[in-house]
Amino acid sequence: MMNDKKSPVQKFLEGKGFYIALALCVAGTGTAAWLAVNRTIDDIDDQNQKILESRPQTEDFTDPGEVDAEQNGVTISSEGEDSSSDASSSQEPAAQPSGGSASSVPQNTSALQFSLPVAGEKLNPYSGGKLVKDATLGEWRTHDGLDLGAAKGTPVYAAAEGTVASVKEDGLWGTVITIDHANGLSTVYCGIADAAVHEGDEVAAREQIGAVGQIPCELSLEDHLHFAVQKDGKWVDPLSSLGLA
Repeated sequence: MMNDKKSPVQKFLEGKGFYIALALCVAGTGTAAWLAVNRTIDDIDDQNQKILESRPQTEDFTDPGEVDAEQNGVTISSEGEDSSSDASSSQEPAAQPSGGSASSVPQNTSALQFSLPVAGEKLNPYSGGKLVKDATLGEWRTHDGLDLGAAKGTPVYAAAEGTVASVKEDGLWGTVITIDHANGLSTVYCGIADAAVHEGDEVAAREQIGAVGQIPCELSLEDHLHFAVQKDGKWVDPLSSLGLA
């Protein structure tokens, strides 16, 4: 009988050979799979690079602000577009207002002929900003108009043509009618009875606007009309400002 002189390595290989072969097969299969995946990834990268290189270098870009503007119905002009027609149209003068409003008041004072609203005695003159004693109120006040003596019920006429700016009730001055004329001139009639005009009315020179009534803050004086004039909203001398001095 022959002696078994196989080395320990040979004995190990004979006993474990199957498993070693199996392990080598698995390792080989894994290596092949890894190589295949790696090659596939490389191919995908190459294809992507070719696609990127084949695309145009510049692309149209839309500003988000332009998108919002278009959605809101706003027209955006492209850069460099000729806008001279728009500029010229924007410089066209605006249409002038038509007649039938306060703008229809005569604009040339030299064409107006002023006259006193009542033919009466000049009782108390314009004080020119100085304080005078009010006999009714017992106070020192400026007298901003001219008192013209006239009995109650005497007709009061417009000093010149113009537009009735207001007809108001005042606790001190009674019914007050204001008429606008040209160049910032306004005539004011205080203590009117039976007002014959309304705000917005066009009046002619010497047209009756009411009658002499009562002035609460000047009851101590004889019956009269308080007549005043404003220039650009400031009180002025009725006689000199209207050329009646």
